[in-house]
Amino acid sequence: MDPMRIEELRKRLVHASPASVHDLRPDSAEDIDRLFWFRWITAHQTTFLLWQLLGAILRESEAARVEHEELATQARLLVRGYSLMLMYGSSAPRHIYGPVIRMPMARQHVNLTGAWARDYPPVRPLIRGKVTIGSGTVAEALRHECELNEQVHEGIADKVLSSGEVSLLRSPKPKGRQQIPRDTLMWLYDGIFLTSRATVSQLAVGSQLVRRLHAIFLDLTANGLYPSFAPSAHEEPPRLRTPEVMRRKAGLTDCVLEILSFVSAPATQAHPSRTLRTSSTMRKLRTT
Repeated sequence: MDPMRIEELRKRLVHASPASVHDLRPDSAEDIDRLFWFRWITAHQTTFLLWQLLGAILRESEAARVEHEELATQARLLVRGYSLMLMYGSSAPRHIYGPVIRMPMARQHVNLTGAWARDYPPVRPLIRGKVTIGSGTVAEALRHECELNEQVHEGIADKVLSSGEVSLLRSPKPKGRQQIPRDTLMWLYDGIFLTSRATVSQLAVGSQLVRRLHAIFLDLTANGLYPSFAPSAHEEPPRLRTPEVMRRKAGLTDCVLEILSFVSAPATQAHPSRTLRTSSTMRKLRTT
């Protein structure tokens, strides 16, 4: 997508108001379920794309003559975006999350886990604090952002599951079931999140990310992170109510705008012949 068009979109979104997107508010129980399903799928697809960009930054950081401090700042933004996608995708109240999200996931695989995501392995060392970028305060800020991501990840599990429930990952493994090859599990994971794979340019990756961020921004403007018609802020555990996490949530749309600016920057548009694997387009919210 042309950087100028992305910047024009960003400027339009800055002036968006709830009244301008009121038609995106669901008006039936079925539409409310559909909204949270949209959030679950779109948050995961957006995360896949953020991971791809983050992986590209990590590869670039291995070169000797690069601005490591700038790369660390960019990586921190993408990790923050990942944390916010965890919260956005898991914003459904428990009485909706169970039947609308958890049960369909369990029907696909009883022990479904994000470890099967194709785009995660390259960024896992950074998220887990095994590697960093740069040095000094920017490296420490990135490291702290990754620690906060782990806190959010753990908090989300406590939020969506009622007392006594366990995640699919920790559910008992069926006895006697034949072990499935890892590549098949990754294919299954892609399919669950309506993602197909093809070799495309980094420009295409950016365009797909922009479309999803656009839809997410409009949804949040219309409905908020925890919609009044299906609130779940009261289900948040202490991990999601710390001052730092609260500030991240309050700045969710600002972070979306910041990532749009990052995607539109010339450095992000470089290497047009570089190929990445990316997810298919899915638009369940009207974005115009």
